[in-house]
Amino acid sequence: MATETIHLKSKKQRSWRERLTNIQTLRRVSQVGFALFILYTVVVHTLVGEGGDTITASAEAYCPFGGFETLYRYITSGGTIQHTHLSNLVVFVALLVTTVFTRGAFCGWVCPFGAIQEWLHRGSLWLQKRVPPFGRAMKTLRAKAGVRPFKPLGGAAQPTLIERIDHYARYFRYLVLAWIVWGTIYYGYMVFRDVDPYAALLTVAEMSFGLGSLVLLVVLIGSVFVERPWCRYACPLGAVVGVVSQVSPVRLQREGAACNGCNLCTKKCPVGIDVATATDITDTNCIMCLECVDNCPAAGALGVRLVLPGIKATPGEPTITPAAK
Repeated sequence: MATETIHLKSKKQRSWRERLTNIQTLRRVSQVGFALFILYTVVVHTLVGEGGDTITASAEAYCPFGGFETLYRYITSGGTIQHTHLSNLVVFVALLVTTVFTRGAFCGWVCPFGAIQEWLHRGSLWLQKRVPPFGRAMKTLRAKAGVRPFKPLGGAAQPTLIERIDHYARYFRYLVLAWIVWGTIYYGYMVFRDVDPYAALLTVAEMSFGLGSLVLLVVLIGSVFVERPWCRYACPLGAVVGVVSQVSPVRLQREGAACNGCNLCTKKCPVGIDVATATDITDTNCIMCLECVDNCPAAGALGVRLVLPGIKATPGEPTITPAAK
């Protein structure tokens, strides 16, 4: 299947204008824009209140997972459960459609809670480089825990204990999702809301603290050590997106013949996918942030491709690929 190639230059080759329009710059602008929109909604709704003369939307009205939670009630009775609105269903359907065409891009480009975790971790990395004692402490902690920046190519080395834990912990979000589905149908209300860290974040101005606030605190602290811990291990919406993304014709593909074995793609992945040893990157954890593509120094080694059923993609012709050095 012939496709047009769009070259991405290495970071050192880019002019300031190219950096402004770089894919990661655009992604961060998108993240900041959606985060500011939610912040604005929270502030306005908090100031006006529920009993004001002007009706304002709660930030929860824009959460797609609320649409998932109320879907059964809407199908069976035409109504919605408490704390959800028809807008949640509309946003959820929109998410499903966009996931088919962009895989997990909602998580990497839109979700404010994922962005906050990402920014906290980047702040931690920034401090590690500029505050030597903190950097040494973190390096020692990673070494003692058995954390490796990436797996050796070839897969000869046995996984460490922390890598085994990481592997099995990633299934926990599906258990969370199953509990939510069962609990919401059985009890008829949002069983997850009281422990939802995102809901706790949206209502933090109300000074109402509960179990969700504790989970939020754990996630924020965990983000200093692990990038996107909630996304990796516990996010039920991420579980839904990951499953739906498997029907998408869009995917990341790596050409082994063009790869130089630098492992930068794996090292830069914010959700810890072993990109360097894969051919088709269809992992349900992928958030389509394109960090791997953006940091790949080998032309044609890694790119985004459209693969339609019954049509074999032509090797070496990704739609987005890094330019040659």
